[in-house]
Amino acid sequence: MKKWIISFCLLLLIVLGFSVNIYYQSTKPINKAESFAKKTAKEKANLVSMDQFYLYNGNESYYITVGKKKNGEKIAVWIPEKNNDQVIVEKMSDGLSKKDAIKKLKEKETPAKILGSRLGMLNNEPVWEISYLDQSSHLNYAYIYFLKSNNKTPYMIYNI
Repeated sequence: MKKWIISFCLLLLIVLGFSVNIYYQSTKPINKAESFAKKTAKEKANLVSMDQFYLYNGNESYYITVGKKKNGEKIAVWIPEKNNDQVIVEKMSDGLSKKDAIKKLKEKETPAKILGSRLGMLNNEPVWEISYLDQSSHLNYAYIYFLKSNNKTPYMIYNI
């Protein structure tokens, strides 16, 4: 009986070890991207604190950080994965908040459930990408322009 308990504990430790390793290996690329984005945003946009990080994969991949400058001004920084010299910096006060973007979506559509929202880039324009389920439980993506000065109609993509 004692051998069975020892064998079971050993097996449990091995499975736990493999699970922790798989988790660590799977989050490593995201953590590396976040560290790179934080460093680049500090260098190129004078960001002193990072509140949020978004990884956006559209036609191109972007790392987006939201944080504060030394004077307390809240900004968003879009860093292209491939051309990270072409950083875009916008004041959060010049753009829609996440809450306002979702409100704008609800004015046009009737989502059954909002799954998530993140900052992204669509056709060289900063956007909020909102994923949601419609009334038929189909997955949809809505792209709401981030800048308030952009009076374009929200660009919608529906994936069924």
